[in-house]
Amino acid sequence: MAARNGGRVIAGGEVRPARIVPVTAAAEGDLAPVLASRFVKAANDAAARGAALLVDASLARAVKGPAVWVHEHATWAMATVLDEVKLEDVPAVVGPGCAVAPTAVLGPRVVLGARVRIGAAAVIGHPGFGWAFGPAGAVRAVPQLGGVVIEDDAVIGPLCTIDAGTLAPTRIRRGAKLDAHVHVGHNGDVGEGAILAAQCGLAGSVTIGKGALLGGQVGVSDHVTIGDGARVAAKSGVIGDVPPGAVVAGYPAVPRMRWLRALAHLYRRAGRG
Repeated sequence: MAARNGGRVIAGGEVRPARIVPVTAAAEGDLAPVLASRFVKAANDAAARGAALLVDASLARAVKGPAVWVHEHATWAMATVLDEVKLEDVPAVVGPGCAVAPTAVLGPRVVLGARVRIGAAAVIGHPGFGWAFGPAGAVRAVPQLGGVVIEDDAVIGPLCTIDAGTLAPTRIRRGAKLDAHVHVGHNGDVGEGAILAAQCGLAGSVTIGKGALLGGQVGVSDHVTIGDGARVAAKSGVIGDVPPGAVVAGYPAVPRMRWLRALAHLYRRAGRG
């Protein structure tokens, strides 16, 4: 793979991985991309389980293992490896008691549990919005092969879009409710019983905890975790993790009472102008 796609092999050049999987799940026989510093600990744990690692060059000194492939453009290399993956476009699997609108689109590798409701013109399993930057500023799409899993009793409103995951499914857990026009980016995980009001937008790899409530038009930055039972006021912009049970508002989202006090302060100052 390194000979075809560039980079340098630090160790384990004879290893022949059979799968490419997320670093948190990788073990012997797997290749796991390590693309950001947040994954260094998980990468070293995966290496201890015998996984081979595709490591961004900026992280090479932080990651050790029996099989390490370092690349200046590791996301680009991952994309080219995914191009080589042999994977059938398996039709969607629809569980018992589901109601899927005739105009909804279910892509390959989409799995619906029991009693799932999908509204009109929803698009489930479209390739996620993932791009890789390569040599000389080249840009290419990252294949999104992980599909989508929507668990029992979830409700997906009209015109929702749920992108396919990259290496593993984007997941909507049991009983979650998505209002119309909600977007869930690739690799997202919406927790059991969570409720997302209309026009919420989740960037890639966002985790929404069990029972969390998001008001209308909330935007959430990539790789953010919103904890169990947290509440996010409408139109908030969430750019950092939200603790379980917290109530936040504003942009950037902060504890709701702090945001209200700040607004009151601004309005008082404006009134004196």
